[in-house]
Amino acid sequence: MEILRVYEKAVLDLLLRAVFSRAEISKLLQEAEFVSYEYTKGGYFLTVRHETLPAERQVCQEPIIIGEANGVICGFVVFLQDKELTLESHSWSENEVPEDFRDQDVKVTPVRIESGKLVPLD
Repeated sequence: MEILRVYEKAVLDLLLRAVFSRAEISKLLQEAEFVSYEYTKGGYFLTVRHETLPAERQVCQEPIIIGEANGVICGFVVFLQDKELTLESHSWSENEVPEDFRDQDVKVTPVRIESGKLVPLD
């Protein structure tokens, strides 16, 4: 079984573009090694390791990315540090992120916030 789900790869592809080239992102997504997974009810933290990741801390949170599945909306942030990448998923809806969220058909959309509403990027 692959470490990263299809939607997580899409999220990482979008959030890591400011730091890595497309070729580097592709290599990272194919070769990353599992470190840990923590479910928090409000979301989850998935950590992987790869030699090309930076040692110094960087946070990747733009563009704003949401994932939607079965009435649950979540956002994503990526933390890079010590050759590790942590993908944080956190709820943006009244519903908790269910424990099986990673196994659902999650639709990924880059958005902007306009007048307090999520608007898909063009």
